[in-house]
Amino acid sequence: MLGGVRYTYIPFYGVHTEIMKYLRFFAKTASIILTALVILIICGRVFIPKYATENVDGRVTGDYYAEEGPVDVIFVGSSTVYNAYIPACIYEEYGFTSYDRANASQTIWQSYYMIRDAINYNKPKMVVLDASFMKYGEEFKEEPSNRKTIDGMRLTVDKMMAAKVSMYEEESLLSYVFPILRFHSRWNDLKMEDLKYAFSDPKVTYDGFIIETGRDEEAAAAEEGSDESFAGFPDKPSEYLMKIIKLCRDEDVTLLIAKTPTLMDNWYVQYDEELDRIAKENGLVYINFDNAMDDIGLVQTEDYVDGYAHLNVFGAEKFSHYAGAYLRDNYDLPDRRGDESTDRAWENRYFEYQNARANAIAKD
Repeated sequence: MLGGVRYTYIPFYGVHTEIMKYLRFFAKTASIILTALVILIICGRVFIPKYATENVDGRVTGDYYAEEGPVDVIFVGSSTVYNAYIPACIYEEYGFTSYDRANASQTIWQSYYMIRDAINYNKPKMVVLDASFMKYGEEFKEEPSNRKTIDGMRLTVDKMMAAKVSMYEEESLLSYVFPILRFHSRWNDLKMEDLKYAFSDPKVTYDGFIIETGRDEEAAAAEEGSDESFAGFPDKPSEYLMKIIKLCRDEDVTLLIAKTPTLMDNWYVQYDEELDRIAKENGLVYINFDNAMDDIGLVQTEDYVDGYAHLNVFGAEKFSHYAGAYLRDNYDLPDRRGDESTDRAWENRYFEYQNARANAIAKD
């Protein structure tokens, strides 16, 4: 007793034993959790679709992270984009680097997070945003397309936010972190490629471009339409278009709002007028490449896979020549063909593209 206060003596070895007991418990728990996470990640890599021979557009998102060196321009949008812009041809002719960050049915809100992710990854100088999906609002949700777009993204806040604003109520956000939670039922459909590409990536896109060689020789011409009841685009794409405009402005990234050339009968003159108004109010340019079809030299029965929406490789080469010249003439983009390392890398890409093009045509 000291000063009237009684102290209980606890032997040091007793305290040490209790501490070690708790440390062993935490170490064992952490080891179990870590092992479970590793198993989930490995199983996810095996079970997630590889898109190597089927639905190859599912490779576009993930392939972007293999990019080395500067990316001057990213083309962002839906499937009409990855069938239209050929980065290897654009570099060969104009000298600036580019990539297609596009996926099947990629919405405007997904495009926003694709752009954010690209800016955080290697900050392109310019974004060309395809506006075709401005007409689709909150009700537009396709889980397979969501997966192709989002699963290939790096595990970042941008990926989680893209998933959150895109998924159905029945979907789990956690399944975008651990794909095995979504694809565990594929165990009976696993193929050799699932093991082969579990920890490596197949080469199926060419800087995001996907080669198509088909054509629809019996395609009927679409008539120009009008929607007199149009009162503006739906709220959600309108909100995210403004987010894209603000993001590019804040990050000092040049933005062009465009529409890839199609012959679809559900794009109306009122859409062009509204996009032109939005662009001008924000000091930007909107261009609908539909209006340049004759100048581009596109022929419906020769240059479209399906006769109206998706360009085949022949039409894409015509369009890439035209679009590349437009960007070169109207924007401050570098000609990197004098840089030895960049030039060598892109010459190799052009060679790979030409080989793949020849093989695809031979198989057609």
